[in-house]
Amino acid sequence: MKDIVTEVTALDYNGDIHTLSNEEAKFEYRNSMFSKGEYIIVQTKICLKRGNKEEIKSKMEELLKTRKEKQPMEYPNAGSTFKRGKDYITAQLIDEAGLKGYTIGGAQISEKHAGFIINKGNATAQDVLDLVKYATEKIYEKYNKKIELEIKIIGKLR
Repeated sequence: MKDIVTEVTALDYNGDIHTLSNEEAKFEYRNSMFSKGEYIIVQTKICLKRGNKEEIKSKMEELLKTRKEKQPMEYPNAGSTFKRGKDYITAQLIDEAGLKGYTIGGAQISEKHAGFIINKGNATAQDVLDLVKYATEKIYEKYNKKIELEIKIIGKLR
C-alpha cells in the first residue's frame, strides 16, 4: 500500500479530520503513523497503474486461490492475528508449540494457519483475547519470544 497511497483522510479522537500525504503517513512494513491507534482512517486515495485486463484478472484469481488454500477463509476471522517476528515466523512457532486447534470458548487457533484465530461458532471478543493471551504466554514460555498482535484492540472488555 505504501507504494500506491497518495493521500489519507483520518479522524482523530477529538473528532478533527486530518488529510495526510503518503510521506506524512510514514508507511513502513506493517507500520505507519496510524499504527499507534490515534486516528481512524476514513478515506484513502490511491494511484494505480494501468495494465493488461486479462493479466490482472489472472493474477487476482491466482492470489485468491493461494489465499483460500493457505488461510482459513471458510471461518469468520479478523485476518492475520499475529505479526511476523524479526527473526522468526510467529505462525510457525505456534504450530511447533502444538497450539493449532487450541480452543477457548468459540475461538480457535486455526488448524489451517496458526497465525489466525477463527470463530468456530459464537466466539466472543473475550474468547479471542483469552486465546491470544494463552498463545502469547505459551510461546514466551517455550521459546522466550514475545509475539505481537497484528490486529488492534480498541476499547476494554470486562
